[in-house]
Amino acid sequence: MKRTAIEAFNETIKIFQEQGQTQEKFSKEYLEHFRKGAWQKKINEWLGIKNETEDQYALMKDEDDLPHHKERTWYVGKINPTQAEEMLNSKWDDTFLIHESSQWGCYACSVVVGSDTKHCVIYRSATGLGFVEPYNLYGSLKELVLHYQHTSLMQHNNALTITLAHPM
Repeated sequence: MKRTAIEAFNETIKIFQEQGQTQEKFSKEYLEHFRKGAWQKKINEWLGIKNETEDQYALMKDEDDLPHHKERTWYVGKINPTQAEEMLNSKWDDTFLIHESSQWGCYACSVVVGSDTKHCVIYRSATGLGFVEPYNLYGSLKELVLHYQHTSLMQHNNALTITLAHPM
């Protein structure tokens, strides 16, 4: 029993170290993404391009006013992946929508990454909603969206270097 406890403790230490490394990696990527966004904003100002969505969010002082709190801004019901891609065509990176999945009892998150639209299954389990166990922790889609508004999806898929920043 003592050996099992020590093994469990050692495994916990490994997980903690991995999480620290992941956090450090995401912090560096966030800074790079933030710098890139700041440069893009300056370029857009110089070119006279105005991003209405960004300005709209910047003016909102209360977190509860963000569109992430309004399910109708990102949940579109029963559509297929092709329809989701059409809806997200020509949208900014990090623009997303959530719809019913073809997998029974699941949802799908479609999000713009670069010039592509990627699709992720949102699983439902006894512990809640999420992209993968053991992260199925959210009691509602809204809770999941609010969490990933600021947290990168990269922890689940290295190709998804984005957050759920801009509801459809």
